[in-house]
Order: sequence, then C-alpha cells, then structure tokens
Amino acid sequence: MIETKVLALVAGVSTLLFLAHSAIAAPGPSSAWDATQPRWEWLPNYGPFTNGDRGRYLNLSSGVDIWYTSFGQIESAKTPVLILHGGTGNSNQMYSQANYLAKTRRVILQDTRGQGRSPYTGFSNFHYDDFTRDAIALLDHLNISQVAVLGWSDGAITGLDLAMNYSSRIERVFAHGANIQGNQSIPGLNDPIINSDTGSLDSNIESHGTTYSTKGNFTTRATGSDPYTCQNLSPLPSRCDAMNQAVQRMWVSEPTWGPEALATIKCPVWSVDGDHDVGVQRNQADTIAAWIPFAGQLILPQVSHFALLQDPTFFNFALGYFLDMAYDGQLPYY
Repeated sequence: MIETKVLALVAGVSTLLFLAHSAIAAPGPSSAWDATQPRWEWLPNYGPFTNGDRGRYLNLSSGVDIWYTSFGQIESAKTPVLILHGGTGNSNQMYSQANYLAKTRRVILQDTRGQGRSPYTGFSNFHYDDFTRDAIALLDHLNISQVAVLGWSDGAITGLDLAMNYSSRIERVFAHGANIQGNQSIPGLNDPIINSDTGSLDSNIESHGTTYSTKGNFTTRATGSDPYTCQNLSPLPSRCDAMNQAVQRMWVSEPTWGPEALATIKCPVWSVDGDHDVGVQRNQADTIAAWIPFAGQLILPQVSHFALLQDPTFFNFALGYFLDMAYDGQLPYY
C-alpha cells in the first residue's frame, strides 16, 4: 500500500492502486491540505526526521542489509515504539508519527528489506515472515527486549505477525490499514460484524465501504523534487522496478490468516483504517478487531489508506492515547 499497497494490493483493485502510487511518488512535499479538495483524495509526500534522517545499516546473518534509525528519548520509562512503514515505501512515510513520539520516548524505524534505503539484493521473494524476523534481529541488535508497534499497511501486517510469533517482545500494536488475506476474501460473506451480501458494509470496494463517492483522483499540492523515492534513496536504484513487482507478487498470496492465527494475539491491538480506504476493504479491519481478543477498532474520518499523512494531528492523538492506555497484562483500560 505505497505502502503503497496502493499500487496493486490485490488484482481486483490494481488499476486504482497504481494511480494512487503514482500520485504519492509525484514530486514535491506537500505542506498543507487545501480544503477545496476532499481530504481523502490528498496525498502529501513524506518528510524528514528530527534527527536529520541519520541512520546506519545492519547486516543480517542471511546476508540482507537493513537500514535503520533510532532517536528520541532513549532513557524514557515509556516503552520504545517500533515504527514499520508500508510496502514499496520507506520509513519517512512515518515521519510525522516518529517525530511526535520521539518527544517522549525512543522510536526505532527500519526500511523494510529491499525497500527504501535497504538494497534489494541477496534475496528474490518478499514474505511477511521475513519482515518479522528482520524486525526481531534489529531489536536484538539494539538490545531492546520489548516494544510497542506502530505499523501502516504492510507494516501493520508485520506488526500483527510479530504479535503472533514473538508475543513476549510486543507490548501492543497500532495496526493501520492491515489486511489478513492477500485476496481479502475472508471473512467475505461471513463478516463477523457486517454480514452483508458483499462482506463490506452493504457495498464493496467500488464504493469504498462509505456513504461518500471516492473517485481516486489523488493529487499532491506542491512542486519540486521528492527526495523520498526508491530511486533517490536506494543504494541500487536500478532495482526499484524489480522490487515493486516482487512486492506486488507477495500481495497476491499473503497473508493467509484465519481466526485461529489472530486468536493467538494477547496484547492490546487497535485495528485502524480510514473511512475512505480504497485499498483495503472494511471487512479486513472489522475482522482483525473481531478475531483478536480484546482488540479495539478505530475508523478515522474523511481519510483514506494514507490517513497518517492526510490528517496527522488526529492520527497522532489517537496513537498517543493508545500507547499510553493502562494494561494489566490481561485487559486494556481506557
């Protein structure tokens, strides 16, 4: 999902997602939303971290190199936050959240293997389980025993994967724009919340699960060069197109989680999505909230799959509230 999963999250929405990816890659960081345009059609570009985008590489035992950065209040008593970006993108997608959280706690970000500053070499195929193992290797390298996770799209899927398979390392997960089936066919007609003919409200992906009309006319509001593209960041820019294609192949078949898998997650989770998300059907957010014990659901108003960029003020407020809520090891307290 530029995570862009807004590229071609699944075959059925590939055209719309390619349009969204093209828009997000357009030159020039946007500065402010223009109220003459629906907010959910506005695609601001990424921005810099308050540490000047300084980072380094971790060479994994598999031979894969991962770019990462860590900054903020290193000695804070608050749980550090691992921030995971969207597919085919880079950590600067999450700059607003990283800079906000770094005021009060430590943040850790990595460019997912083969993406952003992490070169696409040493492997061919992308898998969420590999992203999960990479994240644990980074935490081990930094001697961090436990983190909260903020994940967007592919990063949110990885966050859920971490909570399933490394429960002692994950305190809680704020999962924005995740899907639990590559083809988004589950729950389908058995949606545990909606239970409609289509499995996505009384509508489907064409109407985006909302009462509004979203045409996919995504635009940006600024001109100039965009430093946060694969071509500008990657040590191997000639491999960017191949990377995009390989990530899209993963989206067709992964993830493949059912209720048994999600039921293994015991930490607090919020399943978060925009009310105008055209990349992930609403039934996916519903099901994550329904199948994970004690999970909550948050539908963000008048934003799309790019909610964290389109309305960072409200997004960051909700994120901070979630991260600071009390949790006694069994139940979250709001």
